[in-house]
Formats: sequence, C-alpha cells, structure tokens
Amino acid sequence: MKSSTLIFRPMMITAVILLIPFLGNIFVEGWNWNWTAFVFLGLILFSASIAYELAGKYTRTGIIIGFVIGEIIAGCVIATLSYLNPNEDLAGIVIFTFLLSGLFFAFAGFLIQKYGWNKKKS
Repeated sequence: MKSSTLIFRPMMITAVILLIPFLGNIFVEGWNWNWTAFVFLGLILFSASIAYELAGKYTRTGIIIGFVIGEIIAGCVIATLSYLNPNEDLAGIVIFTFLLSGLFFAFAGFLIQKYGWNKKKS
C-alpha cells in the first residue's frame, strides 16, 4: 500500500461524509453547525479512517477486537452516567471515556495477541 493512498482515501471519505452536514447547513432550516463542529467531526472521521487503513495494512485482529470491546464498555459507562445524572452535561466525559477506553483495550488486545495465545509451544 502506497503512502499516498494511506492519506488520500481517508481524506476523500472524510470530505464525502462532511458534505452531508454541510448541505444540511445550507438547505435544512434549523440545522446550524458552526465551523468548530465541522473541524471536530473531520478530525474524528479522518483519524478513524487512518486507523482503518493501518489496521488493514498491519492486520492485528487483537487490536481491533480490543478497541471494539473498549468502545462497547465506554458506551455502557456513558449510558449509566447519563441515567444516574440526567441533568449533567457529559460532553467532555464522553469524549475522554471513549478515547481512553478504546485505546486501553486496543493496547490490551495487542499485548494479548503478541504475548498470549499465539505463541507456539515447542
């Protein structure tokens, strides 16, 4: 895989997906995204696309499974927090919980894959 396709494909995917809210800003009444929302969503989409490209290049199933499990656990934590505190603004907590949980479990999946069950016994 060339390094140009590693960057070009995620940029195109991000641009196409960001067209949806951009057209919503123009044509839908009451849809008011400011530029910071576009930047934030663009960064998330671009980094997720880069991660997908790298996961395809370096096939590490343990990392992907760990990341998905971490995101599921983070979703459960956020759902529980929003149920217990319905009046709280959880935006910062949501971002950090998903990021840290996903990265932690991806690292755990990497360690399990590298040092765990894949070792052949002599």
